[in-house]
Amino acid sequence: MKFENINDNTIKISLTFEDLSDHDVKLSDFFQNQQVIEQLFYDLVEELGLENRFNQTGLLTFQVQPHPKGVNLIVSEEVLGEDGTGEIPDDPEEFEELMKGFYSKLNEIGSDMAAERGIKDFKPGLGAENATENEDKKERDFIFYAIEFAQPMALFSAVKNVVFEEELSELFQFDDKFYLVVLDSIKAKGQLQIDAMRSRLLEYGQLSPYERDYLQEYGKCLIETNAMAILRKIKG
Repeated sequence: MKFENINDNTIKISLTFEDLSDHDVKLSDFFQNQQVIEQLFYDLVEELGLENRFNQTGLLTFQVQPHPKGVNLIVSEEVLGEDGTGEIPDDPEEFEELMKGFYSKLNEIGSDMAAERGIKDFKPGLGAENATENEDKKERDFIFYAIEFAQPMALFSAVKNVVFEEELSELFQFDDKFYLVVLDSIKAKGQLQIDAMRSRLLEYGQLSPYERDYLQEYGKCLIETNAMAILRKIKG
């Protein structure tokens, strides 16, 4: 990775494909992966000390220029405001309009890169909020995980000693082993609490190599709902 000065407000950062790999970025991410692009941009700003390179009176933006060995990022400081003061608008609506224009530029760059490479199904997505994203966010409010138990006694010990209110629990049998599937709410409990309960269950078993869908299709469902509560009663 190297950079050179273009003018007082612009530099060019040359990245090889190896540099992109080091930052866990693929060329296709430049087309529509907003989070990856933003993270790469901020990483480069920090690594190259670009905060001090510019006057910090505007937004740092970039353009992407592919080349045979990687990409060039043309980083510029864009002065904001008609009076040249470079102040970011305080009004939320004005700031939103500013960012829409910024993302529009990035989408144009992505479209040009896709056209150059013959990608016909490119769909600009930077800065866009659509139904699919909302559904993904909704799905992330809940998490399924499955614990494998080699022996029934280990399963009984787990549900007896690890007590918490899960959203749903199921019990499957597959290849002479037992699988406890648990659904929990990240939104209600938080990831840390869910991880803590899962870790306690793992003291008696191990993380299942099979997802819930696989167990539903190939395993035998022994208890369809409230499996943990029912197993505690059996043990009692």
